[in-house]
Amino acid sequence: MENNENNENNVNNTENLNQEPEKVEVNQDANTTEVKEEVKKEVREEVNQGPVKEPKKSNTGLIVTIVILAVVVVILLCVGLFLWARSSLSSFVGDSVNEVTSIIEDGENTLEGAGSILNTVESNVANDIFGVLSNTVDNGNATVSSSSNARTSTLENPLQLGEWGIASKYNTNTSSDQNVNVRVSNIIRGEEAKKMAQEYMNSDYSIYKYEEPEAYQEWVVIEYDVDFADTYVPGELGASPNVNGDVTGPDGSSVKYNGITYINSVIEIGSRDYIQTKTGSGKLLTQLPVGCTDYIIEFGTYDGTKAYFKGQ
Repeated sequence: MENNENNENNVNNTENLNQEPEKVEVNQDANTTEVKEEVKKEVREEVNQGPVKEPKKSNTGLIVTIVILAVVVVILLCVGLFLWARSSLSSFVGDSVNEVTSIIEDGENTLEGAGSILNTVESNVANDIFGVLSNTVDNGNATVSSSSNARTSTLENPLQLGEWGIASKYNTNTSSDQNVNVRVSNIIRGEEAKKMAQEYMNSDYSIYKYEEPEAYQEWVVIEYDVDFADTYVPGELGASPNVNGDVTGPDGSSVKYNGITYINSVIEIGSRDYIQTKTGSGKLLTQLPVGCTDYIIEFGTYDGTKAYFKGQ
């Protein structure tokens, strides 16, 4: 039994051996076919792909450059805006400071002006109370306050500096004497009066030649105000503000001082222009002994009303 089985196995192995070459050949043919198909496939793929293209160049560098330039431009714009804003702010602050300073200065000037006005008012009130009024002279014309308190006077009872008196003045319009109100506003002596005398006598319109006063005498300028009030009617062209004036001793005669009699003359050196207003001013120039105060200033026409003022 065992021998038979062995024989069968041997027969089978022999058949197998005889069959293997055929299988190898078949496999080889199959492999060859496979290789050919792969080659054909590769050839077809290469043919389909066409010519080989070169790789595209990268734009990364250009993009980076543009970005950097954009950043630089933005930074420059920011710096420019900052500088402009700072300059504008500095200019605004400077202008504001200057404006505030100007306002402060204007305020200070206003306060000073108000203080000056108050001082002037107080001064005027004080002068009215004590009956001593001063007058502000500008280019020979004076601003005269109300003369409603004008009164008559005599040699024995003369008026004081600043008080209003009544004197006559010749009216060329009516060819008659008419009363006006007059007051002595200031008496100037010494060097200041000398300069005023020189200025007047050295002018083209003066008929006098300047000369130094005699020994122990000095120039004296008497400034006065006039108010035509309602008693004097000027002509169509107005009227001269000048009123006849003289300087005498207390008794109405010549001035006497230290036992010496002085014969002096009086010159009108005020403006002779006609005025259209009711108020004006004038100036008298004379010589008096140095230190003499015992004299009388007299205003008015020869036969008219007189106003007398005590000298200083």
